[in-house]
Amino acid sequence: MQTATLPRLLHAPPAPASVVDPVSRETLLKPAHIASTAGVPPSEQFVAWQAQCGPGVQMEEPLGTFGFRGRCTTWKLGPFAFLRASADGLRYRRDRAQVRRDALDHWIIRLSHRGGLELRTQSGLVLVRPGQPVILSLANSCEVVRSESEWISLVVPRDAFPNLAPIIDRRLYAPLGGSLGSLLASYMRTLEMQLPETSECELPRLVEATRAMIAACIVPVHGQPDDPMPMLEHARLERVRLAIRQKLRSPTLTPRRLCRMVGMSRSQLYRLFEPLGGVARYIQSERLREAYRALANPDNLRGIYEVAQDLGFFDASAFSRTFRREFGCAPSDVRMAARSGDRTIALRRPISAAACPTLTELLRSLQ
Repeated sequence: MQTATLPRLLHAPPAPASVVDPVSRETLLKPAHIASTAGVPPSEQFVAWQAQCGPGVQMEEPLGTFGFRGRCTTWKLGPFAFLRASADGLRYRRDRAQVRRDALDHWIIRLSHRGGLELRTQSGLVLVRPGQPVILSLANSCEVVRSESEWISLVVPRDAFPNLAPIIDRRLYAPLGGSLGSLLASYMRTLEMQLPETSECELPRLVEATRAMIAACIVPVHGQPDDPMPMLEHARLERVRLAIRQKLRSPTLTPRRLCRMVGMSRSQLYRLFEPLGGVARYIQSERLREAYRALANPDNLRGIYEVAQDLGFFDASAFSRTFRREFGCAPSDVRMAARSGDRTIALRRPISAAACPTLTELLRSLQ
């Protein structure tokens, strides 16, 4: 079924602020995305929710229920996004194929007001109770069972904390306890209460405060990890990843040049990227993702081969074969889907916060 034909969720206007003068009302932050199943026929509610609020996950339709109640409001805060939602329980998963296709690698700091969360990852099963913040990652595969819940989430792009990425990754899928976990939870609750009455001119300071609070509550005491050697390897890997992104279009981006750029021996570089399939494979994968983004943008008028050449693919046939092997579809399929508005292929269309058709596309705009 093509999602373009699915019923649309109601996009209700934001609730008015309590007491505010007319001038202030005009400058209040407005949600970038609001969706509710309240006005959708019960038989179509779950399909509509999945189309609007499923960022690259496979949702299993709840059994034994008729209809699906859900509401989601999202604010875009500079590089971050803050989400407030409530929904019926369901099970969903994000697999490796979806991680490769949509190229989303954001962290999600989630805090449940009501309802539990069951996470099944490569490391095992984790149960998260209400009131416990937990860090999830769209870069990893995961299975989730969520009871009927009300929750808030802070979406954090990886590039927002390039130096802290190794530390944050080590805290994935484990409830953040102690005083710092409680402090982060309190800050998120305060954001939830204050955002509807926050003005646009306050946004830069709010972004910096959020950045500082995340860093302060997640970094260990004195900034020292428990096991320094794995942390050092993670830090090196993040440094090389950043260098690759900066020079992605350079025809001379080779493992040898990377070694010179980051001050690392070739053996160290190869050892770092061995779990990822090798450094050359990683560079190719990043270039393919960038090509996918360009082809999925309906405003990009460059030809397919021009896009490929810009990213170092000079053989059209080889590019098409490699692209199909990576994403399961041809470059022309992505280009046609973008121009026709067909969302059966996950598109990476850059959008503005003021006109966000789906939550998935809002998350892509944070990159």
